Amino acid sequence: MQKSLALFFTFIFIFANLSHISSDESIQWYHHTPDIVKGIAVGDLTGDGNIDIVISSGNYVYVLDSLGQEILKIRTTNYVNSISVGDLTGDGNNDIAVGLMNNGIEVFSSTGEKLWKYWMRAPVQKIIVKDINSDGHNEVIAVSHNYTFADNAWVILNHSGCVRFQSKDFPFLEIESKHYYGTFTKKWEAENKLRFFIAEDITGDGYTEFIASTNLNDIIVFDYNMNPRWAYHFHYPITSLSLGDLEKDGFKEILVGVNKKLIIFTKDGFSLKEYSFDQHVTAATVFKNEPNDSLVIIGIGNNLYAYVWNEKLFTRRFDQTINLIKYDNLDYKEGMEIIIGTRDGAFVLSTQGEMLFNYRTYSPVTEIFAVNLNSKDEKELIISFSDVNVITYKSLKESQISSNQTNQQQIQETITRANSIFNAGKSLYDVRDYQEALDRFREAKTLYESVSHNEGITNTEIYISNSSLYIQAKSLEDQALLLINQNNYEEAKFNYQNAKDIYLTMDDTVKIQEIDQKIDEIDDLIRAQSMYRIFLYILVIAGVLSIAGVALFFIRKRKKSK
Repeated sequence: MQKSLALFFTFIFIFANLSHISSDESIQWYHHTPDIVKGIAVGDLTGDGNIDIVISSGNYVYVLDSLGQEILKIRTTNYVNSISVGDLTGDGNNDIAVGLMNNGIEVFSSTGEKLWKYWMRAPVQKIIVKDINSDGHNEVIAVSHNYTFADNAWVILNHSGCVRFQSKDFPFLEIESKHYYGTFTKKWEAENKLRFFIAEDITGDGYTEFIASTNLNDIIVFDYNMNPRWAYHFHYPITSLSLGDLEKDGFKEILVGVNKKLIIFTKDGFSLKEYSFDQHVTAATVFKNEPNDSLVIIGIGNNLYAYVWNEKLFTRRFDQTINLIKYDNLDYKEGMEIIIGTRDGAFVLSTQGEMLFNYRTYSPVTEIFAVNLNSKDEKELIISFSDVNVITYKSLKESQISSNQTNQQQIQETITRANSIFNAGKSLYDVRDYQEALDRFREAKTLYESVSHNEGITNTEIYISNSSLYIQAKSLEDQALLLINQNNYEEAKFNYQNAKDIYLTMDDTVKIQEIDQKIDEIDDLIRAQSMYRIFLYILVIAGVLSIAGVALFFIRKRKKSK
């Protein structure tokens, strides 16, 4: 009911504002999903020459035509983390590859038939369908790890699901990574954990390179045969990784955010430029604007900075943190437009910083595609965000918020935004990502409190309490596991019992059964440890008795000899 009301008031608000702009509606259509949108991809699946939109939400994949009509719905075996499309069967139609929370990869045909599956060692966080060697056959590239980056692996599968490369099982060359600020070198091995991962042709030769960063602060670049090209090691965490074409020459530059800097590297690993800031870089891109200027666009928290190489062109501040930055020629006229996604909306700017279009999503934008769905004179924006919708817009409709909104409209806008953030938190809560959910609930509560929305405050307080309890229980489980590794079984059992007590208050039967099983395993270890200690005691006593017997034997023998 809350979601329906939120959507209703959102669209009332949008249409009211757009009435000040044009009689044409900027919103062409939207698609509502029951769970949080985790991935979106575009491609022709039906073979009619038109672009289709593929959405992953919960454990379903939805295929929509260019008019927003659902033409296919596929149920997956588990929740989808990542999605990509490409022709894997050679029939000219795009197929669908999904990476799942339960460590699986599933590939479906354009008609929804499951073609093959593959299992990895941790949840699949990233999946890409791409022809990496220009042989006319697409490959499937997947990266898996859990939230602590343990059990990391990455794999390249051919179009039929056979392994071409797998980091856990296949040896490959170590990379000597030079320190960016000095002469220090280190070795990078396959067991290191990937964080950001991009598969793109950066050399312009038609062959894909793999550009990745690790949680140990490395940037590494491989060619499509997994031969190392170059690598750098940094002292500080890498906060962003992206590509751009600075000179429109077909060669891609690599943009690395690290240590409150943006560093632009050439395809061969040479540093072109550094920009320094007082906060960490969250997103960046570079491109050549017609006719001459090469622009560098950088997101730092809520602030957007635009440079023409050394000269600052403009700055603009947004209400929320910038998630992504893209560029495209949306109206097919001279010059590019800058496309921004933040934690609460999507925005289009001119290359001079003028706001051309905006739409509030009230939750983080995760992806934006600029495509021509209706073969008319301008492209549409397909925007995916962490609520429950995918919405397509006409581009470049100037949008200005009316300055005479009533107080009630402002209150309802705040409630709508809080509802969306709250629903996003519930979706995270349902998949047991409690820390992220807690952040969303706290953010929603702050908004509810600002307009004295008592029902919203009460609901968020309940979920904040529950999320905190789950986080506490998970911490106890982690401590127990560490104690088991130290052979401290009694204390580990005590921690598991405390975690179980929390799950009992939550009436979480799944976790209760899981903890009971772990406690049973510890009891087995305690019994084995006790038996081992008893065995050692017996050995020690037997040894002492043997020594005493031998000593007594020699004492008696000496007495007899006297």
